[in-house]
Parts: sequence; C-alpha cells; structure tokens
Amino acid sequence: MIYRVDLHVHTDGAASLDELARAARRAGLDAIAVTDRGRLTPVPAEVRGVLLIPGCEIATLGGHILGVFLERAPDFARLQRHGLPTADEAVLEIHRCGGLAILAHPYAEKTANAALFPLRPDAVETVNPRAALARPDANKRALLWAADHRRPRVGCSDARTPQDLGCAYTEISCAQLTHAALKEAVDLGRCRPVAVRDAAPEPRRRKKREKKSGGPSALTRGAAVLGCGVLGAVRGAAALIPHPRRKKRNKFGIFFR
Repeated sequence: MIYRVDLHVHTDGAASLDELARAARRAGLDAIAVTDRGRLTPVPAEVRGVLLIPGCEIATLGGHILGVFLERAPDFARLQRHGLPTADEAVLEIHRCGGLAILAHPYAEKTANAALFPLRPDAVETVNPRAALARPDANKRALLWAADHRRPRVGCSDARTPQDLGCAYTEISCAQLTHAALKEAVDLGRCRPVAVRDAAPEPRRRKKREKKSGGPSALTRGAAVLGCGVLGAVRGAAALIPHPRRKKRNKFGIFFR
C-alpha cells in the first residue's frame, strides 16, 4: 500500500488538531506528524480517521532537525544547557527517544553550512514549499545533498495553518498504516517526496509605531495644530478690521491727509 503522509506539521500556529485533521482528510492525507518547535505535543492515536504521529522540531547549530515517531519526549533542557546543540546531538537524542531524525529544509537559510549538518540523518526533507519561498534553490540543494549522502528523501508542507496542508507530502510504501510500519519504511527508504503546489506567502504584519522618548505626544501635536488654526483665524479677523489712516507730512513738516 502507498500512504500519503505529511511528516512536518505545526500546531503552534494556533491551529487545533481537529482543524488539521479535517484539512488533512480534504487533502487526501492518511497521516500527519505534529512537529512543534522545542516540545513534544501530546496527540491521540488518530483524529477523524487521520493517523497522528508524535514528533518535534529541534533548532541546532546545523539547522532544524525533525524528530518523528517519538516514543517519549526528548530532554530539551539537557540539549540546550549550553545553548543550541549540534545537529548530531539532536539526532542522538531523537534516537534515544525511539524516533527518526529528519534534516529539515537544510538550505532555507542564507547562513546554511553543510559542515554543520548531521553526519547521518535518517532522512532529508527535500521538498518543502516554505523553504522554496525563502530561497528558490533550497529544495534543489537539499536534494543534491541527500543524493550525495545516500539518504532517504521526504516531502513536507511545514504547515502552520490548515490551508497549508496538502501542498507537499511523502508517499510511503508499507503493509499497513501504523507507526511501526511507516517508521520502518522511511528508515529503509521506501518513500518519495511529492510536491503539489507552492506555499501561500505569509501575510505581512503591520509594524506598530514606537513612541520616541522625548518626542511630542499625539496630544501635544494636536494642541499645536489647534493653536495654529486659532492664530490663523485671529489674524484673518484682524485683517478685516479697518485701521485709522496715518497722517503724512510733507517735506516742510506740514501734516496732511
């Protein structure tokens, strides 16, 4: 059987599991992995017929590492006790927790350094529409790295919202839709990434104007504008008032009108 699985989905973008499961079914997905950043989000076995896979995303010196099919939570505090861990430290911790480690969107950042990538991740995310938004050649470079290192390749949506689901996924060939069967198939490379559509760009957030210390407040500026208006009105009224004509005097000192 071929199952459609998205191994990189977030709920920390305010989407609920029920909303994600509904969207996954509409997109024809059989399973999704919940991979929130820096934590293992508890998930039930399935929601609305969609298999849920426990996972997480770990930031490292060598980029982001996905932990999927986790049997228990990684020790995030120990990993980060001296700052960001190395990519290999994250891979070891994920393996200790019974999961597979996936090198996620390795070339999405301009600062990507292949020398810091893990030596042997269980798979590489070579299709990520969000990475392509950030850098058009990100997925191509990830594919080349995976081929050079002979690592299985997966495709993921990196979804933050239900609308993102279905833009990319992984086809996994296994006998049944279970954690154990899917995990074994990915580990053996019986999987392939599928790109469906581009990711929608994130809406730009309007920046709030910051008040500068010592600068005029809105009330002060308003009062100044009002004062200018009143002053102008007074000057205008004064111009309408007739002024007495001044007497002039000739060169002989005699005043005349």
